[in-house]
Amino acid sequence: MRQNILIPYIKEELIPFFYQKLEKLGFVEAGYNKALDITACPGTDTCNLGIASSTGIAEELERLIKAEYPQYISNPDVVIKISGCMNACGQHNMANIGFQGMSIRTKDKLVAPALQVLLGGGNDGNGNGRFADKVVKIPSKRGPEALRLILNDFETNGKGKPFADYYAEKGEHYFYDFLKPLTDIEDLTQEDFIDWGTIEKYKKEIGIGECAGVVIDLIATLLLESQEKIQNAQETFNEGKWAASIYHSYSSMVNSAKALLTAEKTKVNTHSSIIKDFDEKFVAAGRIAIAGGFEDLVLQLNKNEPTEDFTKSYLEDAKALLQKVESFRKMELAEV
Repeated sequence: MRQNILIPYIKEELIPFFYQKLEKLGFVEAGYNKALDITACPGTDTCNLGIASSTGIAEELERLIKAEYPQYISNPDVVIKISGCMNACGQHNMANIGFQGMSIRTKDKLVAPALQVLLGGGNDGNGNGRFADKVVKIPSKRGPEALRLILNDFETNGKGKPFADYYAEKGEHYFYDFLKPLTDIEDLTQEDFIDWGTIEKYKKEIGIGECAGVVIDLIATLLLESQEKIQNAQETFNEGKWAASIYHSYSSMVNSAKALLTAEKTKVNTHSSIIKDFDEKFVAAGRIAIAGGFEDLVLQLNKNEPTEDFTKSYLEDAKALLQKVESFRKMELAEV
């Protein structure tokens, strides 16, 4: 799980000799299974599913820790993991501090490598674990500064606590507030368009990968995201946050439509185009039945106040749509 190597059957009396041989190969560096020992998938080095460099940013973060935070060379309190894409082969979503390779697009339609910063995951032991929260997305070249800000705050406010407990105590918005300045993409430099470990300008290309997610079902992933948005809508509804719940229900409906349009190889650049095209290709064509049409269903939020009754009704509409879309998708796959 930490990308270690186990070499069995070494006689105890030969361990010093074996250690010397490993030392000559450069395999006895301090930091094993500590904060310095960062897990990273191959990323864009060899995997075609990789969106941004994993090993490149891992090496940079290790240099940062050695130079500026030497106390973490032998400290197991922080676990850092990196994946080059959402398949999470580097298990970034189970790390105290995780980074996921992504891309960002400027208003001039220039594409740069990026990192999703996830915080708060970890292994509690006894079979219990915590999933990390997605906090911010930043240009990849700002990854080291993000780690600095996080470790500096942990040093000040989390000393003596497991990182996951420190994160849970402070809450997601606390970290979002001090990391948010790193998300600004209005002032990107030429350097920001070159990924870690390369000298070439970044170009997003995704093909067949080498990881466990070789056969990646993008449609299934989008539908899973719709389910997560429904869960968010339900949770915020239970908390009495009507506007937030309506937003999550709306996002789920648009995302569900996006999934089927993606399967049809239809462009899904804007919400308005998704709504229009879904109405034309699925509702008007009689493939999915929605009384009054998809546009009226989705945009009824513009005609109603965010009351408890409307929020509940809108959430039920989102659930019903997702069920119809999932049923349609299963039927479609069965016919292939």
